[in-house]
Amino acid sequence: MSAVYDYLRAAAIVVAFFAARQSKKSALSFDLYLSAWFGAGCFLFPRFVASKIFVSSDHSHVFGVQTVGASFITMALFQYLCNKSRDETVLGSISVSKALGFLPLLFASVYTFVMNQKSFHHPAFCFILTIFSGIWLINVALLFEIRPAIGRREHGGPVSVVCRLMFLVFLLHGLADLAFPSTVASIMKVKSSVGLNFLTQSIGALLISNIFTSWYAPCFLRKEDRKSFIDSQLVYELLVALASGYFCYMTKADTSATLLFVAHSLAGMLLPVVGCVLMYREDHVITNTHYTRSKRN
Repeated sequence: MSAVYDYLRAAAIVVAFFAARQSKKSALSFDLYLSAWFGAGCFLFPRFVASKIFVSSDHSHVFGVQTVGASFITMALFQYLCNKSRDETVLGSISVSKALGFLPLLFASVYTFVMNQKSFHHPAFCFILTIFSGIWLINVALLFEIRPAIGRREHGGPVSVVCRLMFLVFLLHGLADLAFPSTVASIMKVKSSVGLNFLTQSIGALLISNIFTSWYAPCFLRKEDRKSFIDSQLVYELLVALASGYFCYMTKADTSATLLFVAHSLAGMLLPVVGCVLMYREDHVITNTHYTRSKRN
């Protein structure tokens, strides 16, 4: 019976997708609510989600599901904070990040499922794939219909440097997760498996998705939008830190493994924390009229 519900939920998402295509506002709402709902479900109920997707799951799968959920929560939070922004670069960068960033996520999902079908529950995986496809397609449609002008002007200052460093970290970390999931698992002292490799590649694809928002963040006209991006990344790192602590507690990891997870979490927080401090220092400085370069629309 649960398999029937998975197919019905997937069909409901398809119906909601076609309903959301009626207007820009409904399309953005569909993207926001679906991302937030899926992310919250993965982070709050990781064991349930892991048992639904994988034939056999363990604590490493729970950690991977929570990290994927943290990524979706972060995307939804950033979109919510910038929901009333009239800057085309902000909304355009969100659509570009999901239209391009979700491609490797879809490829990795389909390839892993085709090559390892016995490791997954087919109805649940169909449901997950429907969610990924719905978010990707709605943003592709938004880009083709709205055609926002993005990346026209760039702010100078140390905050832009932080965003560029975030771009570099997302790119390198994402490529490593996508290309070498087993190696990343061994570095983190976690036993590799088909399910964990899939989750690691999913995390890498979502990190790749972030490179577009981090690249265009210095071009946001409003300081509030740049601050929203940095704050959302700090929330992501805090959620990953909570997931890491839960994983170490449940597995009763030894001291070296625990320190490794703690160090990884603290290193991830460094750039968002520096960005938050710099934004706080700029609160009384007018920066919205200073640009280092310009681009054609």
